[in-house]
Amino acid sequence: MLALVGLVAVAVWTFPAWRGYFRQRGEIDAFPGLELDLQDDFLALAPDVREALLDMQERNPEMALEMVRVSIRGKESAPQDERSSLNAARALASGEFQRLDSLHWGEGTATIYELTDARRILRFENFTSAPGGDVRVYLARDPLPLSALELGNDFLDLGRLKGNIGDQRYFLPADHDLSVYNSAVVFCRQFDQVITVARLQ
Repeated sequence: MLALVGLVAVAVWTFPAWRGYFRQRGEIDAFPGLELDLQDDFLALAPDVREALLDMQERNPEMALEMVRVSIRGKESAPQDERSSLNAARALASGEFQRLDSLHWGEGTATIYELTDARRILRFENFTSAPGGDVRVYLARDPLPLSALELGNDFLDLGRLKGNIGDQRYFLPADHDLSVYNSAVVFCRQFDQVITVARLQ
């Protein structure tokens, strides 16, 4: 009887679906399946990011592994020429980027400006965001879309994010009605996830 109880305990302990419930995470947890030469880079991530990625690994190992690689790649600065001044430009709407969770966050301001020549741009200032794969910039109707479903399919795609660090601008279509859009969204198409959003008011 004792031997049978012992076998059941070992089976439960080693079964992958249950292991996560019993494991006590430490400060030096490696990431399962990640290349050995990238483990130090994973351990250099912020503790809350590592914890979130390990939680995701238990639910969706393949996606979590790709997100680890994206997180390790880290920072990509916007081009220097994106920081030109906005002399006499008029702000039409503005909002602050929000932190959604440990893996999806942004800081800084999104502002729609009208320039002196009547062109309009969306400008990110003092901008930083979490990294992602195939990241796009959208204007959306929903004031706070937190998922692809809430984003819908009637957003305005302004192109690839120029960098997850630094000021940057995106020219808006001429004669396009911008009043229907209520948020600026940084969206990761690789994982179908909103990285951060700024409500425009």
